[in-house]
Amino acid sequence: MELSPIQAAEIADSTYQVRLSSNMRFAEASAPSARESFDIGGGTHVVGSTGMGVIEQQTGFGYVAWGKAARQGECLVTVRGTYPKSGYDWLSNVRMGGITGPSGYIVHTGFWRAAQSVLPQIMQQLRGRNPSALHVVGHSLGGAMATLIADSLSGIGCGVRLYTFGAPRSGLEGHAEYLSGRLGEQNIYRCYHDTDPVPMVPIFPYFHVPYGSNAYRLKGPGKLISIEAHSMPDAYEKSVAGCSWSSLPVILPKHSSFEKASEWLADAAKDSGPFIMRSATALQLILSALDWIVKQVSNTPRNVLGVGLFAGTTVLDTLARLLYSGVLQSIRLGEAIRNLMSAVMRFMGRVVASTVEMTVGFIEYVLGLLFRFLSAIARRALDRFS
Repeated sequence: MELSPIQAAEIADSTYQVRLSSNMRFAEASAPSARESFDIGGGTHVVGSTGMGVIEQQTGFGYVAWGKAARQGECLVTVRGTYPKSGYDWLSNVRMGGITGPSGYIVHTGFWRAAQSVLPQIMQQLRGRNPSALHVVGHSLGGAMATLIADSLSGIGCGVRLYTFGAPRSGLEGHAEYLSGRLGEQNIYRCYHDTDPVPMVPIFPYFHVPYGSNAYRLKGPGKLISIEAHSMPDAYEKSVAGCSWSSLPVILPKHSSFEKASEWLADAAKDSGPFIMRSATALQLILSALDWIVKQVSNTPRNVLGVGLFAGTTVLDTLARLLYSGVLQSIRLGEAIRNLMSAVMRFMGRVVASTVEMTVGFIEYVLGLLFRFLSAIARRALDRFS
């Protein structure tokens, strides 16, 4: 049986209590709805590493606890996100390169390195215990780590359920598709606020699990991109309190086809179009439109395109060249890409002159503005609330 939304949320939040202390009573006190089902107070503190080079540092990164009463034999694994004001953890968040992950697919280097630093301790706690079920929980960076830990432990012989809140994307398309099938989409509970910037990064070519799913998209504070939407206790716990998974007020996507996305882009690109500056809904539509346009431009699997990124080119250069090839392919695609560039600029509070030529350099410039904006606001959210 799965954890309830509030149990998973409180567990994710409780993990921050073990960063600088191995006293599990602090974590237990932070998860009142879960401590009756899991022996959190008697759990095992897990230490992890983040950072690069000589300034890498170890801190408490989570815990392992075993079920009791009706959950006897079940195991809980939870890992935390980035802690505010910690320069060491920040370094892992800016590692955007890719590396071969636990199942042989390309995943985010920093997230996998962080997960690897805690995996041996987790596996030690599982050794010889044969759990009947495994619950893996995480918020923020912890959600990305939890995704790769669930991947690593998916072959232990029991059902694995994954619960994440405000997690960034952790792997390329092939990894997301594989892991969704491996765990089963029904066993992946990904919660995110529509105004939270952290789940929006990294952008191309990374993907969320469950693959191709809207997951549990919840209404965040306000209508603009909001760092407050990333808070575990003040945002996510409040959003899921009193709900079952089936009763969560999920926001459904507005557009489900390239044609609908093209219509929205054409409207959004106009100076007289809707106000979209820093709008969370507009950003979701821009990112969805970008994905749809990439699908239209090339028949090459995006996982292959992603692998090419790690052979010496950058994300921006690869994506800009791909979109430019779409400009050359057809008038229809060229118009959609021009509208996408205009919509991005309007989202950033800028305008594109109608005489501007769609070159690789211009496309890369516009995408660079968007990527830097998203990265900056995601870092602010992580600094403040993780």
